[in-house]
Amino acid sequence: MEMLLLIAAFVLGLLSFFEPCTIATHTLFAVRAHHDPLNRRARALAQLVLSRIGLLALLFGAAAAIGLTALSAQAAMLMLGAIGLVYLVSRKVYLPVPHLEFFRLVPRHADWPQGLKLGLTLPACTLPLVLIVGMLAALTQQPLLAVLAGGLFAVMFSLPTLWGSMHGLGANARAVLGLSAALSPYLTTALLWGAAIFIWQTGH
Repeated sequence: MEMLLLIAAFVLGLLSFFEPCTIATHTLFAVRAHHDPLNRRARALAQLVLSRIGLLALLFGAAAAIGLTALSAQAAMLMLGAIGLVYLVSRKVYLPVPHLEFFRLVPRHADWPQGLKLGLTLPACTLPLVLIVGMLAALTQQPLLAVLAGGLFAVMFSLPTLWGSMHGLGANARAVLGLSAALSPYLTTALLWGAAIFIWQTGH
């Protein structure tokens, strides 16, 4: 379970960037940061990454501390199947799920820099992926490992933004990102349904 948690944090964290409701805002942030002076760019990227690490480490650490004693194979299979279906339906039907903007819980957040706000926001289309890793964290009941998984998820989620901010996004890169946004929900569905089928076949 411990290794599964870290693998899920790595894969689903990276996949979170490429979801349609995420990729546009992060691409825009990367383009703006790329044209900023180096010290301002470094500050913005540090705010994004560190705030996201703090948020996800706190969420996953809390899930592990609360704990979940067991999750049946049938329940896991149904959950993964249902989440995969949501991603598939979202390509055809708008689902009015709001982003979770945690920075709004803090007074006087209006003047906060964009990097900090972005790092403290979980876009709607990433919430099921965060939920999956959070449940795995709860099953491990190991808060320190869950905090590590939160940091790993956050870093992988932010990695394409860091690359784009440093290297810029030319026409080819934008084309790849556009194609990725179109295909990622199908890839996400395939991965989740594949995991559900594996659980169904193995029974654990």
